[in-house]
Amino acid sequence: MRTAAAAVVAGLGSLAVALSACSADDTATAASSTAASTTAAVCASAATFRSSLSSLADVQVVQEGTDSVQAAWTQVQGDWGQFADDARDGYSDDVDAVQAEADSAGSAIDTAVSQPSAQTLASAGAAVTAFVQKAGALVDKVRSTC
Repeated sequence: MRTAAAAVVAGLGSLAVALSACSADDTATAASSTAASTTAAVCASAATFRSSLSSLADVQVVQEGTDSVQAAWTQVQGDWGQFADDARDGYSDDVDAVQAEADSAGSAIDTAVSQPSAQTLASAGAAVTAFVQKAGALVDKVRSTC
């Protein structure tokens, strides 16, 4: 009787070890799958954000007016929000630095649109240039891992 009970206990112990190994494999597979989908998401949002940055940088304010800057900026803000969310886990300090530039550029654009003058347009241009450069560097950094 003791031999049969010992065999059952040993068998249950082996089963528990085997199940925990399978569980660890499943967890590792799920984590790997999540990491791959996260990487895919950040790479996709980086490409979309890069495109909207290019559009913003290409706006010719004198020819197209401040409304064109505002429209391009609105698109950039949406794409930046998605990219920032996707990239924050791996690049939080960089995202925060770019967000500071985005806040500055947004404020300068709002001023230029509401009070257009050579000075406000120049300030907006400088702020947008700084944002585009800092954001572009982050996009390059992220895309180097894609």
